Amino acid sequence: MAKPNLLIVGAGGVGQVTANKAVQFRDDFGTITLAARNADKLNRIATEICGRWAGGEQVLSVRTLDARNLDEMIALIRDLDAGLVLNVASSYCNRTILDACLETGANYLDTALAEDEFIENIEAPWYSYIEWPRRPKFAERKISAFLGMGFDPGVVNIFCAYGRKHLLDEIDTIDIIDVNAGSHGRYFATNFDADINLREIREDAITWEDKAWKTIPRHSHWMDVSLPEVGTHRVYSMGHDEIQSLAVNFPDTHRITFWMGFGEHYLNVFNVLDNLGLTSSVPVEVDGVKVAPNRLVKALLPDPASLAEGYTGKICIGVELRGRKDGKEKRFFIWSNCDHQENFREVGSQSISYSTGIPVITAARLIANGTWNPQTMVHVEELDPDPFMALMPDVGIAWQMQELPLDGSWPYPAEV
Repeated sequence: MAKPNLLIVGAGGVGQVTANKAVQFRDDFGTITLAARNADKLNRIATEICGRWAGGEQVLSVRTLDARNLDEMIALIRDLDAGLVLNVASSYCNRTILDACLETGANYLDTALAEDEFIENIEAPWYSYIEWPRRPKFAERKISAFLGMGFDPGVVNIFCAYGRKHLLDEIDTIDIIDVNAGSHGRYFATNFDADINLREIREDAITWEDKAWKTIPRHSHWMDVSLPEVGTHRVYSMGHDEIQSLAVNFPDTHRITFWMGFGEHYLNVFNVLDNLGLTSSVPVEVDGVKVAPNRLVKALLPDPASLAEGYTGKICIGVELRGRKDGKEKRFFIWSNCDHQENFREVGSQSISYSTGIPVITAARLIANGTWNPQTMVHVEELDPDPFMALMPDVGIAWQMQELPLDGSWPYPAEV
């Protein structure tokens, strides 16, 4: 089969990792193009990447683009004859890029669900607003759209599919756990787009319990966990993309919860910003100009990509699954670790960006060789997890699995 021309939309931290890995594995693709708004930034990134992986040969092209302009998106896809569009831009761009792929016939992949810029605390399921209404059109045109193919969402969904296929006959509970035990040395910063990051931290927490959506106040439910290579941390229940699709694709699971680790200092600073109204995405008028407060905060905070140099420590992201195998109660943890310094040395990015970009290119390679070809819109837990689990370590991130005690404790290594 012909190798697809690759269009990567977005040149933030994740976009840079994605472009690095696309060039590293360029034999799997046709042409590779990185598109974003800032021409100077694009040229700098391309020069660094081509020097790192191609001896300076210009194997990565760049194009300037407003990804929220439908006509521009359609024109660029057609001009490049792109067969696969990797959307690693802001989730405010999802609607436009989805529609451009429908118009042109290009396959689509993203790492997070679509957001409406000035709307907060939408009711679950979140995918029912923008993505799922377009699913019939993707199926009708036999175009593949892969939703939520980062790490969380993304790899954790595939971990769940792997657990269903190989570890458990029945899954009672799913707990997705994300801990960043790294230190960037800044007073306060977000590890990805501050606009999106602050929004998800301030919104109510949503979980799936007893086949219904449950909403609780943010940061009101927490637990302490001891995880491989990062130690003991406090994690808080939050609403997150993967719950929205796992609840549909794991209909017999009684509870699905996402947990994220936050340090006391981070939450204290966040709460001050929030109490002052500075985390809101709803615009206010200032001297006759309307501005969203969180955009002001974003402008003042460090660029997440700038955190990479000097970032130390590791991250651990995984899934705890409880259920039964052959009638016996079982509990498993499937996870990956990344090291900030190691990732920076390899591609010049910190682990939060790295852990999102690696799954994108792992999936892109499977799409390019025809292993994944659903010809409709899918969440990645609907696909066979085995090819992905086999390939991801080759692209850059290993994974591990451990059976844990049924008493709910978190010793590591575990003795069962």
